[in-house]
Amino acid sequence: MREIIKQGLAFRGKKVTSTEARKTFKDQPFKLELIKDFAREKKQLSIYKTGDVFTDLCRGGHVKNTKEINPDAFRLTSIAGAYWKGSEKNPQLQRVYGVAFKTKRELEVYLLQQEEAKKRDHRKLGKELDLFTFSDLVGPGLPLYTPRGTIIINELYRELLRISKDYGVQEVKIPHMAKIELYETSGHAEKFKDELFKVKSHYDIEFVLKPVNCPHHTQIYASRPRSYRDLPLRFIESTAQHRDEKPGEIGGLSRTRSFTVDDGHTFCRVDQIKEEAKNTCRIIERFYKALGLWGDHWVSLSVRDPKTPEKYIGIKADWDKAEKMIQEVSKELKLGGKVVKGEAAIYGPKIDFMFKDALGKEIQLATVQIDFAMPKRFGLTYTTAGGKQETPVMLHRAILGSYERFLAILLEHYAGAFPLWLAPVQVAILPISQKFTSYAEKVAKALREKNIRVEISDANETIGKQIREAELQKIPYLLVVGEKEIKSNSVAVRKRGKGDIGVEKLSKFVEEISKEINERKA
Repeated sequence: MREIIKQGLAFRGKKVTSTEARKTFKDQPFKLELIKDFAREKKQLSIYKTGDVFTDLCRGGHVKNTKEINPDAFRLTSIAGAYWKGSEKNPQLQRVYGVAFKTKRELEVYLLQQEEAKKRDHRKLGKELDLFTFSDLVGPGLPLYTPRGTIIINELYRELLRISKDYGVQEVKIPHMAKIELYETSGHAEKFKDELFKVKSHYDIEFVLKPVNCPHHTQIYASRPRSYRDLPLRFIESTAQHRDEKPGEIGGLSRTRSFTVDDGHTFCRVDQIKEEAKNTCRIIERFYKALGLWGDHWVSLSVRDPKTPEKYIGIKADWDKAEKMIQEVSKELKLGGKVVKGEAAIYGPKIDFMFKDALGKEIQLATVQIDFAMPKRFGLTYTTAGGKQETPVMLHRAILGSYERFLAILLEHYAGAFPLWLAPVQVAILPISQKFTSYAEKVAKALREKNIRVEISDANETIGKQIREAELQKIPYLLVVGEKEIKSNSVAVRKRGKGDIGVEKLSKFVEEISKEINERKA
């Protein structure tokens, strides 16, 4: 690569027909397969040359000349096997991965970040902290949560529900499958046609494991006549979705076949849309403040791409109205939203909250979406004050999205050191020797009475080893107990990241930690 840079070779591209392309790459079966695919899809083909030494089927673009590349600012990073087109039925290829930057300094910063990312890899941390596992017998892409991992999932759900209840939400519950007709009506059957899990009944009825939840929620709305006085109706739940992802794309918790989503749908009148969208944005702010993630984010006002109207369902007038509303919500809440074309959902525009993790990686998490189309597709109505039948509008919301992906993000962001309120074990009690175990139990009882999650360490180990083990588990507070602590009814406190912070009366420590948990400090 450095030799090619020195030679100063020009990159030149040209458009070609499928016949020309097949002739050029007649000895390359994979290229011929791609050319056939592109021809079927009527896509334009192009060929690029690097000087006279290399010719490839490529859409571009490139630098004009290899001399523009800094020879000290790129690095080949790894090789890995990859199935052709992501299917394990196809031959396996070898991929060479690399990165390139403008300057050597940018490359060095990136490589340092990658080293840090390896330490924070959620798969590694999940195993070390005993949060989740996978089983070959259960199947790939189907995570199993341990007791500790389940605590985190449940705490996230409880916090989300606690905040949401302030805004009048109601919990609902739906089954894991439905007839295909439900998704044909909503438009999801076409969108997810390659990802649907089908379930055949013994009685010749075919079901589909749900890839989304919104169609089910429309049927709860449709279960009885609705009046304008009933609106808004705010349904939320956390429930599993199932999608048949390609085997080569499944990895850890980031991409799974079964995943639990925090999902909500509000049915409202047109005049209620903005206030409902604002309230969801307020829920998002409160939730992410409790995680210490609020502030280092930006807001995308994701609208349709007018050049590709075929990607969306619904009528233009509804889209125009909804896109105007999300801009007004952004302005009135001072969100500073930026309009991003082509990022809308299939059924409507959305307000997307884009966060940065500890490594500076940008991720889209929370979203509010305005949908005029789906209620019309399902024939949903409500009776107006004048006795007429009108169609409600549907707002989709996700505060954290998929719990699996969110847990992976949090694990890597915190490097496993969760905020106190979210930590699976909040306090570890470390008796100096076995004769202090009964006092450790007394301390644990006082903490558990306040719903504080506590574990007692093995008194057979030295206190040094107990501390090391508890610190590796990233437990926020360690309480060392011995003779002095028994006499004064106190505990010697060690805080994660700060070390020994002194001896406190047990009652005072319980009061302080309860306050810290309830304040949801990050």
